[in-house]
Amino acid sequence: MDKSLWIPLLVSFGTMIVLYLLGYIADIDILIFRMSLSDTEISLLPIAVGMLAGFICERVIKSRAK
Repeated sequence: MDKSLWIPLLVSFGTMIVLYLLGYIADIDILIFRMSLSDTEISLLPIAVGMLAGFICERVIKSRAK
């Protein structure tokens, strides 16, 4: 596979991981992934920001290739 797929994918997952880690370390409720026996809470903000970062990265790569 070429760079036009891997770089946005890595940026997207990297952004999600960093935001979840930041939420865990700083105890920010909107960025935390919690699992317990009774329920699982997943914050969707890091997922949305990660997808947005991957989309922007893909657009930047395509615009620089022209």
